[in-house]
Amino acid sequence: MTVEGEKTKQGRAILPSILIVLASIVVSLLLAEGLVRLADSLGLVDLAPSLAEVPAPTELEDQVGLEEEGGNRPLYIGDPVLHHRMAANWSGFFPEEIMQQVGRSKVPIRTNSLGLRSPEVAEPKPPDSFRILVLGDSVTFGWGLRGEDTYASQLASRLATLRPNQRYEVVNAGVSGYGTWQESLWLEQTGLGLEPDVVIVQAHLNDAADNLWGTLGWDLGGDSWLARNSMLVRLVRRTLVAGGDGDSCERDWKIDSDQVCWERTEELLAEIRRAAAAQGAAVVLLPSPMRWQVEPGVKDPRAWVDEAKYQDVLDKYAGENGWLVVDPLAAIRAASASSEESLFLDVGHPDEAGQRVIAQELYDKLEGAGVLP
Repeated sequence: MTVEGEKTKQGRAILPSILIVLASIVVSLLLAEGLVRLADSLGLVDLAPSLAEVPAPTELEDQVGLEEEGGNRPLYIGDPVLHHRMAANWSGFFPEEIMQQVGRSKVPIRTNSLGLRSPEVAEPKPPDSFRILVLGDSVTFGWGLRGEDTYASQLASRLATLRPNQRYEVVNAGVSGYGTWQESLWLEQTGLGLEPDVVIVQAHLNDAADNLWGTLGWDLGGDSWLARNSMLVRLVRRTLVAGGDGDSCERDWKIDSDQVCWERTEELLAEIRRAAAAQGAAVVLLPSPMRWQVEPGVKDPRAWVDEAKYQDVLDKYAGENGWLVVDPLAAIRAASASSEESLFLDVGHPDEAGQRVIAQELYDKLEGAGVLP
Protein backbone atom coordinates (compact mmCIF):
# COMPACT_ATOMS: atom_id res chain seq x y z
CA MET A 1 0.00 0.00 0.00
CA THR A 2 1.31 3.44 -0.87
CA VAL A 3 1.93 6.15 1.73
CA GLU A 4 -0.99 8.12 0.28
CA GLY A 5 -3.29 5.12 0.62
CA GLU A 6 -2.20 4.58 4.22
CA LYS A 7 -3.04 8.21 5.07
CA THR A 8 -6.47 7.85 3.47
CA LYS A 9 -7.13 4.71 5.48
CA GLN A 10 -6.10 6.45 8.73
CA GLY A 11 -8.30 9.43 7.89
CA ARG A 12 -11.29 7.17 7.36
CA ALA A 13 -10.60 5.49 10.70
CA ILE A 14 -10.48 8.83 12.57
CA LEU A 15 -13.65 10.22 11.00
CA PRO A 16 -16.08 7.99 12.94
CA SER A 17 -14.38 8.97 16.21
CA ILE A 18 -14.78 12.66 15.38
CA LEU A 19 -18.43 12.15 14.52
CA ILE A 20 -19.00 10.29 17.78
CA VAL A 21 -17.39 13.11 19.78
CA LEU A 22 -19.46 15.74 17.95
CA ALA A 23 -22.64 13.73 18.45
CA SER A 24 -21.86 13.38 22.16
CA ILE A 25 -21.37 17.12 22.48
CA VAL A 26 -24.66 17.82 20.69
CA VAL A 27 -26.56 15.32 22.85
CA SER A 28 -25.01 16.78 26.03
CA LEU A 29 -26.00 20.31 25.02
CA LEU A 30 -29.53 19.19 24.21
CA LEU A 31 -29.81 17.47 27.59
CA ALA A 32 -28.49 20.60 29.31
CA GLU A 33 -30.99 22.71 27.37
CA GLY A 34 -33.77 20.40 28.49
CA LEU A 35 -32.72 20.59 32.14
CA VAL A 36 -32.55 24.40 32.03
CA ARG A 37 -36.02 24.56 30.44
CA LEU A 38 -37.34 22.22 33.13
CA ALA A 39 -35.83 24.42 35.86
CA ASP A 40 -37.43 27.48 34.26
CA SER A 41 -40.84 25.79 34.05
CA LEU A 42 -40.62 24.78 37.74
CA GLY A 43 -39.75 28.34 38.75
CA LEU A 44 -36.25 27.43 39.96
CA VAL A 45 -34.80 30.08 37.64
CA ASP A 46 -36.41 32.96 35.76
CA LEU A 47 -35.23 33.05 32.15
CA ALA A 48 -37.99 35.09 30.54
CA PRO A 49 -36.37 36.89 27.59
CA SER A 50 -35.52 40.55 27.96
CA LEU A 51 -35.74 43.09 25.16
CA ALA A 52 -32.05 42.50 24.46
CA GLU A 53 -32.88 38.88 23.70
CA VAL A 54 -35.88 39.28 21.41
CA PRO A 55 -35.96 40.76 17.92
CA ALA A 56 -36.93 44.38 17.53
CA PRO A 57 -40.09 45.08 15.54
CA THR A 58 -39.67 46.32 12.01
CA GLU A 59 -41.82 48.67 10.02
CA LEU A 60 -43.26 45.66 8.20
CA GLU A 61 -44.39 43.74 11.28
CA ASP A 62 -47.31 44.29 13.57
CA GLN A 63 -45.99 42.92 16.83
CA VAL A 64 -49.13 43.02 18.93
CA GLY A 65 -52.01 43.44 16.53
CA LEU A 66 -52.14 47.24 16.80
CA GLU A 67 -53.47 48.43 13.47
CA GLU A 68 -53.41 51.96 12.20
CA GLU A 69 -56.74 53.53 11.37
CA GLY A 70 -56.90 53.82 7.58
CA GLY A 71 -53.33 52.54 7.14
CA ASN A 72 -51.02 49.60 7.68
CA ARG A 73 -48.22 50.98 9.85
CA PRO A 74 -47.61 49.21 13.17
CA LEU A 75 -47.50 51.34 16.29
CA TYR A 76 -44.14 49.94 17.41
CA ILE A 77 -41.18 50.20 15.04
CA GLY A 78 -37.60 49.05 15.48
CA ASP A 79 -34.93 51.40 16.79
CA PRO A 80 -31.18 50.60 16.73
CA VAL A 81 -30.59 52.22 20.14
CA LEU A 82 -33.89 51.96 22.03
CA HIS A 83 -34.93 48.55 20.61
CA HIS A 84 -38.35 49.97 19.71
CA ARG A 85 -40.26 53.22 19.69
CA MET A 86 -43.72 54.39 18.71
CA ALA A 87 -44.47 55.68 15.23
CA ALA A 88 -45.11 59.41 14.90
CA ASN A 89 -48.56 60.74 14.05
CA TRP A 90 -50.15 57.30 14.48
CA SER A 91 -53.85 56.76 15.03
CA GLY A 92 -55.48 53.42 15.74
CA PHE A 93 -56.92 51.17 18.43
CA PHE A 94 -55.96 48.59 20.99
CA PRO A 95 -56.70 45.07 19.70
CA GLU A 96 -60.40 44.47 20.35
CA GLU A 97 -59.88 40.84 21.37
CA ILE A 98 -57.50 41.94 24.12
CA MET A 99 -59.75 44.76 25.27
CA GLN A 100 -62.69 42.38 25.57
CA GLN A 101 -60.71 40.37 28.12
CA VAL A 102 -60.68 43.40 30.43
CA GLY A 103 -64.25 44.48 29.71
CA ARG A 104 -63.44 47.16 27.13
CA SER A 105 -64.41 47.68 23.51
CA LYS A 106 -62.78 50.16 21.12
CA VAL A 107 -60.03 52.12 22.86
CA PRO A 108 -58.15 54.63 20.68
CA ILE A 109 -54.42 55.35 20.58
CA ARG A 110 -52.93 58.47 19.01
CA THR A 111 -49.35 59.72 18.93
CA ASN A 112 -47.94 63.15 18.19
CA SER A 113 -45.12 64.13 15.85
CA LEU A 114 -42.57 62.87 18.42
CA GLY A 115 -44.21 59.46 18.60
CA LEU A 116 -45.60 60.13 22.09
CA ARG A 117 -49.09 59.57 23.43
CA SER A 118 -49.33 63.22 24.30
CA PRO A 119 -50.47 66.54 22.82
CA GLU A 120 -48.03 68.28 20.49
CA VAL A 121 -45.02 69.72 22.29
CA ALA A 122 -43.84 73.16 21.24
CA GLU A 123 -40.10 73.61 20.64
CA PRO A 124 -38.61 75.76 22.01
CA LYS A 125 -40.67 75.71 25.18
CA PRO A 126 -42.86 78.80 25.58
CA PRO A 127 -41.33 81.12 28.23
CA ASP A 128 -44.49 81.13 30.33
CA SER A 129 -44.84 77.34 30.45
CA PHE A 130 -43.87 74.96 33.27
CA ARG A 131 -43.21 71.60 31.63
CA ILE A 132 -43.38 68.21 33.36
CA LEU A 133 -41.90 65.26 31.47
CA VAL A 134 -43.09 61.77 32.46
CA LEU A 135 -40.95 58.74 31.60
CA GLY A 136 -42.27 55.21 32.08
CA ASP A 137 -43.55 51.97 30.62
CA SER A 138 -47.04 50.67 29.78
CA VAL A 139 -48.42 52.01 33.08
CA THR A 140 -47.51 55.57 32.04
CA PHE A 141 -48.47 54.90 28.41
CA GLY A 142 -51.90 53.88 29.68
CA TRP A 143 -52.34 50.30 28.53
CA GLY A 144 -56.01 49.64 27.85
CA LEU A 145 -57.00 53.26 28.54
CA ARG A 146 -57.87 56.33 26.54
CA GLY A 147 -55.14 58.95 26.45
CA GLU A 148 -57.13 61.34 28.62
CA ASP A 149 -57.42 58.69 31.35
CA THR A 150 -53.67 58.27 31.91
CA TYR A 151 -52.28 59.73 35.11
CA ALA A 152 -50.17 62.16 33.06
CA SER A 153 -53.26 63.59 31.37
CA GLN A 154 -55.24 63.62 34.62
CA LEU A 155 -52.38 65.46 36.33
CA ALA A 156 -52.45 68.06 33.54
CA SER A 157 -56.20 68.53 34.02
CA ARG A 158 -55.80 68.87 37.77
CA LEU A 159 -53.06 71.48 37.37
CA ALA A 160 -55.16 73.48 34.91
CA THR A 161 -58.15 73.42 37.26
CA LEU A 162 -56.44 74.10 40.56
CA ARG A 163 -53.70 76.45 39.38
CA PRO A 164 -55.25 78.39 36.47
CA ASN A 165 -52.87 81.34 36.70
CA GLN A 166 -49.87 79.27 35.59
CA ARG A 167 -49.47 77.47 32.28
CA TYR A 168 -48.55 73.80 32.80
CA GLU A 169 -47.70 71.08 30.30
CA VAL A 170 -47.46 67.40 31.15
CA VAL A 171 -45.69 65.39 28.42
CA ASN A 172 -46.45 61.66 28.50
CA ALA A 173 -43.32 59.90 27.21
CA GLY A 174 -44.37 56.44 28.42
CA VAL A 175 -43.73 53.57 26.01
CA SER A 176 -44.89 50.01 26.62
CA GLY A 177 -41.98 47.69 27.33
CA TYR A 178 -39.52 50.42 28.27
CA GLY A 179 -37.13 50.06 31.19
CA THR A 180 -35.01 52.71 32.86
CA TRP A 181 -32.21 52.02 30.37
CA GLN A 182 -34.39 53.11 27.45
CA GLU A 183 -35.86 56.03 29.36
CA SER A 184 -32.36 57.32 30.12
CA LEU A 185 -31.34 57.04 26.47
CA TRP A 186 -34.54 58.68 25.24
CA LEU A 187 -34.10 61.52 27.71
CA GLU A 188 -30.61 62.15 26.34
CA GLN A 189 -31.72 61.83 22.70
CA THR A 190 -34.98 63.76 22.82
CA GLY A 191 -36.30 64.56 26.26
CA LEU A 192 -33.75 67.16 27.33
CA GLY A 193 -34.44 69.10 24.14
CA LEU A 194 -38.01 69.61 25.41
CA GLU A 195 -36.60 71.68 28.31
CA PRO A 196 -38.46 69.97 31.17
CA ASP A 197 -38.76 71.66 34.56
CA VAL A 198 -39.60 68.34 36.23
CA VAL A 199 -38.71 64.80 35.15
CA ILE A 200 -40.89 62.04 36.60
CA VAL A 201 -39.58 58.46 36.30
CA GLN A 202 -42.22 55.78 36.81
CA ALA A 203 -40.56 52.58 38.08
CA HIS A 204 -41.97 49.06 37.91
CA LEU A 205 -41.32 45.77 39.66
CA ASN A 206 -39.60 44.29 36.59
CA ASP A 207 -37.21 47.22 36.00
CA ALA A 208 -34.21 45.73 37.83
CA ALA A 209 -34.17 42.67 35.57
CA ASP A 210 -35.01 44.64 32.42
CA ASN A 211 -32.23 47.13 33.07
CA LEU A 212 -29.60 44.49 33.78
CA TRP A 213 -30.31 42.31 30.75
CA GLY A 214 -31.49 45.12 28.50
CA THR A 215 -28.24 47.07 28.76
CA LEU A 216 -26.19 44.06 27.69
CA GLY A 217 -26.70 45.42 24.18
CA TRP A 218 -26.58 43.77 20.80
CA ASP A 219 -22.78 43.30 20.91
CA LEU A 220 -23.27 40.22 23.10
CA GLY A 221 -25.39 38.53 20.47
CA GLY A 222 -28.71 39.48 21.98
CA ASP A 223 -30.43 39.51 18.61
CA SER A 224 -28.98 36.22 17.32
CA TRP A 225 -31.20 33.18 16.72
CA LEU A 226 -29.35 31.17 19.36
CA ALA A 227 -29.65 33.86 22.05
CA ARG A 228 -33.36 34.25 21.34
CA ASN A 229 -34.19 30.54 21.39
CA SER A 230 -31.78 28.80 23.75
CA MET A 231 -32.42 29.09 27.48
CA LEU A 232 -29.03 27.47 28.13
CA VAL A 233 -27.25 30.25 26.25
CA ARG A 234 -29.38 32.82 28.07
CA LEU A 235 -28.48 31.31 31.46
CA VAL A 236 -24.75 31.24 30.67
CA ARG A 237 -24.74 34.84 29.43
CA ARG A 238 -26.64 36.10 32.46
CA THR A 239 -24.44 34.15 34.88
CA LEU A 240 -21.26 35.54 33.32
CA VAL A 241 -22.56 39.12 33.39
CA ALA A 242 -24.11 39.08 36.86
CA GLY A 243 -21.48 36.93 38.52
CA GLY A 244 -18.55 39.30 38.24
CA ASP A 245 -19.28 41.34 41.37
CA GLY A 246 -20.58 39.46 44.36
CA ASP A 247 -21.55 42.65 46.19
CA SER A 248 -23.76 44.09 43.45
CA CYS A 249 -26.87 42.18 44.58
CA GLU A 250 -26.88 43.28 48.22
CA ARG A 251 -29.81 45.69 47.81
CA ASP A 252 -31.70 43.72 45.19
CA TRP A 253 -35.46 43.48 45.70
CA LYS A 254 -35.58 39.94 44.33
CA ILE A 255 -34.71 36.89 46.40
CA ASP A 256 -33.18 33.42 46.25
CA SER A 257 -32.64 31.84 42.82
CA ASP A 258 -34.61 34.59 41.12
CA GLN A 259 -32.28 37.28 42.39
CA VAL A 260 -31.33 39.96 39.88
CA CYS A 261 -28.94 42.78 40.66
CA TRP A 262 -30.38 46.28 40.51
CA GLU A 263 -27.01 48.04 40.61
CA ARG A 264 -27.51 48.88 36.94
CA THR A 265 -30.80 50.58 37.77
CA GLU A 266 -29.06 52.79 40.33
CA GLU A 267 -26.52 53.81 37.70
CA LEU A 268 -29.25 54.65 35.21
CA LEU A 269 -31.23 56.68 37.73
CA ALA A 270 -28.05 58.57 38.58
CA GLU A 271 -27.57 59.35 34.88
CA ILE A 272 -31.13 60.67 34.63
CA ARG A 273 -30.68 62.82 37.73
CA ARG A 274 -27.39 64.30 36.48
CA ALA A 275 -28.88 65.08 33.08
CA ALA A 276 -31.97 66.68 34.60
CA ALA A 277 -29.97 68.66 37.16
CA ALA A 278 -27.77 70.08 34.41
CA GLN A 279 -30.91 71.78 33.09
CA GLY A 280 -32.18 72.75 36.51
CA ALA A 281 -35.01 70.18 36.46
CA ALA A 282 -36.30 68.45 39.56
CA VAL A 283 -36.50 64.65 39.54
CA VAL A 284 -39.36 62.54 40.87
CA LEU A 285 -39.39 58.77 41.37
CA LEU A 286 -42.80 57.10 41.05
CA PRO A 287 -42.97 53.35 41.89
CA SER A 288 -46.17 52.00 40.37
CA PRO A 289 -48.09 49.49 42.54
CA MET A 290 -49.10 45.95 41.63
CA ARG A 291 -52.59 44.55 42.08
CA TRP A 292 -51.45 41.83 44.47
CA GLN A 293 -50.16 44.56 46.80
CA VAL A 294 -53.62 46.12 46.99
CA GLU A 295 -56.33 43.48 46.80
CA PRO A 296 -56.51 40.67 49.38
CA GLY A 297 -56.59 37.25 47.77
CA VAL A 298 -54.83 38.32 44.57
CA LYS A 299 -51.57 36.44 44.15
CA ASP A 300 -48.80 36.63 41.58
CA PRO A 301 -47.71 33.18 40.31
CA ARG A 302 -44.07 34.12 40.90
CA ALA A 303 -43.32 33.22 44.51
CA TRP A 304 -40.59 35.81 45.06
CA VAL A 305 -42.84 38.82 44.49
CA ASP A 306 -44.45 38.51 47.93
CA GLU A 307 -41.11 39.57 49.41
CA ALA A 308 -40.22 42.11 46.72
CA LYS A 309 -40.41 45.34 48.70
CA TYR A 310 -39.32 47.43 45.75
CA GLN A 311 -41.17 50.53 46.98
CA ASP A 312 -39.07 50.44 50.16
CA VAL A 313 -35.87 50.03 48.15
CA LEU A 314 -36.73 52.94 45.87
CA ASP A 315 -37.87 55.14 48.75
CA LYS A 316 -34.55 54.61 50.54
CA TYR A 317 -32.61 55.21 47.33
CA ALA A 318 -34.54 58.40 46.57
CA GLY A 319 -33.96 59.79 50.05
CA GLU A 320 -30.23 59.22 49.79
CA ASN A 321 -29.80 60.62 46.28
CA GLY A 322 -31.82 63.81 45.99
CA TRP A 323 -35.03 62.50 44.45
CA LEU A 324 -38.56 63.36 45.45
CA VAL A 325 -40.40 60.05 45.77
CA VAL A 326 -44.15 59.73 45.20
CA ASP A 327 -45.41 56.30 46.27
CA PRO A 328 -49.15 55.95 45.59
CA LEU A 329 -49.47 52.47 47.12
CA ALA A 330 -51.07 53.58 50.42
CA ALA A 331 -53.51 55.89 48.63
CA ILE A 332 -54.52 53.18 46.17
CA ARG A 333 -55.01 50.71 49.03
CA ALA A 334 -57.28 53.22 50.79
CA ALA A 335 -59.25 53.92 47.60
CA SER A 336 -59.59 50.21 46.90
CA ALA A 337 -60.83 49.49 50.43
CA SER A 338 -63.64 52.02 50.02
CA SER A 339 -64.70 50.73 46.61
CA GLU A 340 -66.28 47.49 45.48
CA GLU A 341 -64.54 47.74 42.13
CA SER A 342 -60.92 46.88 41.34
CA LEU A 343 -58.61 49.75 40.47
CA PHE A 344 -56.65 47.56 38.05
CA LEU A 345 -57.23 46.18 34.57
CA ASP A 346 -54.86 43.29 35.25
CA VAL A 347 -52.01 42.40 37.60
CA GLY A 348 -50.01 45.57 36.98
CA HIS A 349 -52.01 48.19 35.05
CA PRO A 350 -54.23 50.62 37.00
CA ASP A 351 -57.57 51.54 35.41
CA GLU A 352 -58.94 55.10 35.10
CA ALA A 353 -59.72 55.31 38.82
CA GLY A 354 -56.30 53.94 39.79
CA GLN A 355 -54.59 56.40 37.47
CA ARG A 356 -56.66 59.19 39.04
CA VAL A 357 -55.29 58.31 42.46
CA ILE A 358 -51.74 58.39 41.08
CA ALA A 359 -52.38 61.82 39.53
CA GLN A 360 -53.74 63.12 42.83
CA GLU A 361 -50.72 61.81 44.74
CA LEU A 362 -48.35 63.42 42.24
CA TYR A 363 -50.14 66.75 42.51
CA ASP A 364 -50.17 66.72 46.31
CA LYS A 365 -46.47 65.79 46.61
CA LEU A 366 -45.33 68.26 43.94
CA GLU A 367 -47.28 71.02 45.62
CA GLY A 368 -46.19 70.04 49.12
CA ALA A 369 -42.51 69.93 48.12
CA GLY A 370 -42.72 73.42 46.60
CA VAL A 371 -41.85 72.16 43.12
CA LEU A 372 -44.79 73.85 41.40
CA PRO A 373 -44.56 77.60 40.67
